[in-house]
Amino acid sequence: MKKLSSIASVLGLSIGIAIASAAPASAATDRSGAERLNIPNSSACRAGRTVMEGMVAGPGGQLYIIFSKGSAGEPVLSRWLRDGTTWDGASWTCSGAPVDMPALGHGNDLAYNANYLGQGPALIATQGSQSQFPSNDVTIVHLSSSGVIGTTEVVQLPVGNISGFCYSATAANGAGKYAARRLNTLWTHPGSGALTSGWTQVTTSLTSHDNRSDQGIDCSENYIWSTKSINDSTPDTGWNWIYQYNWSGGDVESDIGVPGNNLTDEIEDVTHVGSDFFVGINRNGGVADSVKVLTE
Repeated sequence: MKKLSSIASVLGLSIGIAIASAAPASAATDRSGAERLNIPNSSACRAGRTVMEGMVAGPGGQLYIIFSKGSAGEPVLSRWLRDGTTWDGASWTCSGAPVDMPALGHGNDLAYNANYLGQGPALIATQGSQSQFPSNDVTIVHLSSSGVIGTTEVVQLPVGNISGFCYSATAANGAGKYAARRLNTLWTHPGSGALTSGWTQVTTSLTSHDNRSDQGIDCSENYIWSTKSINDSTPDTGWNWIYQYNWSGGDVESDIGVPGNNLTDEIEDVTHVGSDFFVGINRNGGVADSVKVLTE
């Protein structure tokens, strides 16, 4: 999609999201929680990039966030360390300059695997975004044992253009599992083996109540979360949404609401550390991006 503009915000979900039937948009409530990270456009951790893209939690609760120049690309990968204290606004600090990484492409989503193909920790970034930046390639970013960003390689998935990608080490009774989403279609893949084969399409009808734009996804032992953002066709009063599914693509909870604030706050991704879930928000009009906790 055409990025509305810049800046990131991350919101947190609670691991105990209640199982509920699909609710109409009018029934949704504001689930935005307290801010955990504020990233102004002037931050050295964005290297002049004004648009927040994919985000994921890595080793030790570190955050990895992609920033870009929107349709102009030129992505960088930034790394944010935690000081081990409570999840407050000062608990993450940027670790050095972001890494210029053209291999990330659009970088719409990020996943983390602590032992990718037995080679150690790695990030996996989707290169595409919905239909405007179509790609079935993902970029593998290898990390050191402490999470330092290293070399990259590109892998082509057989499932077609995707915009959402996640990995859960606790899914499938601890064997691990990947999920990839393209529009309303969901594929899954065992935690072991190359990503170039072995995918299973589990549904072509993910729940979605209106025309929002596909953004990042996240997954845990039993669930997959899919984010849908405001876009240029959204009414000024429109909201962003998060949808919760099981691993078969069945709806668990629909229309988890995150206000668009007159098209200022554009949800980008969701990730979690233990029972704390966070959502990344790219904010428009020069307002600082933010990381928040999503509340129940």
